[in-house]
Amino acid sequence: MTLDEGITLYVRRKQSSGILFAKGCQTLRTFLRTVGNLPLSQIDRHDVMEFLNVPGTSTSAFRRRHSLLRHFFAYWAAHGVMAELAMPPTRPVERSRFLPYIYTREEICRLLRLPPSIETGNDKIHHETVRAILLVLYATGATVGEVTGLTKDDVDLCNCSIYFSGSGLKAGRHLPIGKALVRAARRHCEWKKCLGAQDYLFFSRIDGTRISSNALRRYFERLRRAAGIRGYRESSRRPCARDLRATFAVHQITSWIKKKRNLDLMLPALCAYMGNVGLESTERYLRITPERFQGALRKLSPQNSRTIWRNDSSLLEFLTNL
Repeated sequence: MTLDEGITLYVRRKQSSGILFAKGCQTLRTFLRTVGNLPLSQIDRHDVMEFLNVPGTSTSAFRRRHSLLRHFFAYWAAHGVMAELAMPPTRPVERSRFLPYIYTREEICRLLRLPPSIETGNDKIHHETVRAILLVLYATGATVGEVTGLTKDDVDLCNCSIYFSGSGLKAGRHLPIGKALVRAARRHCEWKKCLGAQDYLFFSRIDGTRISSNALRRYFERLRRAAGIRGYRESSRRPCARDLRATFAVHQITSWIKKKRNLDLMLPALCAYMGNVGLESTERYLRITPERFQGALRKLSPQNSRTIWRNDSSLLEFLTNL
């Protein structure tokens, strides 16, 4: 069987199971053009490396193509068409260099206290809606997409909880919310009721449709400039609404450090609360806590403990009752 035939059958099998596999097909066809239409039994590590080591290939692209080829060859090896191919090692995962802006509490108050005078005639979102969204973002650590996608059924003000349905990267979860956020959410509901809004979304545009990320970004940019928040001097990136998620995490960690709480217990709880699939995405917030707490952090960090993230009974009980 040739490589061209193998790709055709493999793609057909994927698509028959309901997978679009358009990008995978494109990558395999690019591999075919790179190495030629060889018999599958003659493909070796050199051919794979010739395809993977194209100059300018990013680590994420290298890992994605490596994984695709590994599954492709394993499929045909399992069917006896070719011998099992010893794939070259993949590249290690690069640690993200993204540095979110951490707002101070004073800056958050400035954002929330700005009058609606920054509104323009072209705005699709009301100032009161934006203010309520910022409160929920900061109080829950949820993503912008999770908050703008909330429906009225997701917000249970009687039981003081919010439900986020989750996604491929975020776990679904019911979050308990504090009394201050409950009061703010009730005010928002009463305000919408006075307007006669009938939409099913908890936060919506003036016309009742879902708020797009671009519309919120443009409004928040005007808020940020009016509040005089410029961001880090050494960074060209400007603070945005999604940075409130990181701000929530860092402020929680900072509070626990001040109170000398057990991070071995609290960080997994924070991970569950924020819907993170793995602890690594939550641990990265440790590196951006204020510098004045780094000494205490090194003493309290579970990385310096013999038992890292133990699944003991007290931890499981804590997470269950979260």
